[in-house]
Amino acid sequence: MPLEEIGLEPFCHPLEVRWSDCDANQHVRHTAYADFCTHARIEWLRGQGFGFEQFQALGFGPVIFKEWTEYFKELRLSERIHVRLAIAGLSQDGKRFCIRHEIYKEDGRLAARHEVSGSWIDLTLRKLTAPPPELSAIFAWAERTEDFQPLD
Repeated sequence: MPLEEIGLEPFCHPLEVRWSDCDANQHVRHTAYADFCTHARIEWLRGQGFGFEQFQALGFGPVIFKEWTEYFKELRLSERIHVRLAIAGLSQDGKRFCIRHEIYKEDGRLAARHEVSGSWIDLTLRKLTAPPPELSAIFAWAERTEDFQPLD
């Protein structure tokens, strides 16, 4: 069911490119793209009522197994960008996830695509764990990519 039909909007977070995001070539350094996307993910969860405090109280957090970035357009100092995220894969129990981020320039052109695959880890046991029901619900209602795949 499209998000608009159930009253939800796709998540898109605005950011501005800072001096510290740039490299000697006078454009955004490669690792800054991952930082933009991490910030957007945290803001998405916080906006859904699941912030840092909930992770601390429940003693678990995310662990990233793989991430990659594909670049399309150069980003430079002081540009205003938007990071849109959607779920590209999710296991039935919610333990494993894949999140795709698309970074757009102010004029709407796609600048980069960044994807992370990971799981949740119990910080006491140091073992992978399924997320609590309230976090599972956030992922259940989140926008899906067109090529969404259930994960094993």
